[in-house]
Amino acid sequence: MEFLKKNALKFLEEADEAFNKGDYNLTMFFVEQFFQLSLKYLLYRKYGEFPKTHSLKLLFELTKDQSLINFYRANLDLFRDIELAYIASIYLDVEYSESVAKSALELARSFRRLLS
Repeated sequence: MEFLKKNALKFLEEADEAFNKGDYNLTMFFVEQFFQLSLKYLLYRKYGEFPKTHSLKLLFELTKDQSLINFYRANLDLFRDIELAYIASIYLDVEYSESVAKSALELARSFRRLLS
């Protein structure tokens, strides 16, 4: 399941590129995909499987890792924006600001260290 980690890191690279181009909606979408795949990778490493869900809240909770759950809770408002980006990119007309996209990207970069 190393492909999950590989794809997560690709999404993070794409988020950086989208941000540099000023496409903050796409930045948010890619950040959401990075978190989703990263968490599924961590769950697979721990349990040998992962659920078919898009809920970052549920994925964080399923890790049963208190430091990860605290990370989620400490950044709850931003994670709500990140999670909305998945749905919004497909069904809604939502515009994200540079500052929100930058914060989400920085949050993803800080989370990246857990994938080693």
